[in-house]
Amino acid sequence: MRIYEQLDQLEHLIQGGKVPGTSRCLVNLEKFMAITKAIREELPAEIADANTILRQKESIVKQAELEARRIRGYADEEASTIRQMAEEQTSSAISSATEKARKMIEQTNVLQVAEQRAKDVLGEAEAKANEILAKAKDESRAKIVLAAEAEAAARRKGADDYAREVLFALEEKVAEMLGQVRKGIDVLDQETMVQVNGASKN
Repeated sequence: MRIYEQLDQLEHLIQGGKVPGTSRCLVNLEKFMAITKAIREELPAEIADANTILRQKESIVKQAELEARRIRGYADEEASTIRQMAEEQTSSAISSATEKARKMIEQTNVLQVAEQRAKDVLGEAEAKANEILAKAKDESRAKIVLAAEAEAAARRKGADDYAREVLFALEEKVAEMLGQVRKGIDVLDQETMVQVNGASKN
């Protein structure tokens, strides 16, 4: 039986023992003690549930971290693919520049001018290819890593919020339960004092 059901029984037991026309009540001590004992026995289970929630939160965070690492790995692979494509484009540009220079030499028959022009074209092609490669690599890695980190942060926040809500709810239940148990004990203490005083007067 869950704690709130036991608390309901305790409340019914106290309300059912009210003496009509007075503020006093008579409570079956054995039933009262049995219910409070059951509540004490149930508390460890509630605490265990809270610990389970905390472990689930840690598992969610670990899963988010693993996902972030997986996405970073994907980013590295994507960057590698982009780099390979850029290198292929570079090779193609260099080949094209070489062919263009060769044709210029054949057409003009001016060797020195052709060689200088070929060097210029090759230098421009290599510089452009390197620029494309560096820019593509940096942009791809930055975007994918930022997305992975944002997703991991969102999952951590979701796990924290969920655990916080559950623990707050548990705290309220336990506080309410302890307050009612305290009231019940106070009532018993007052009844005991009244009975003792009445016995001493007799």
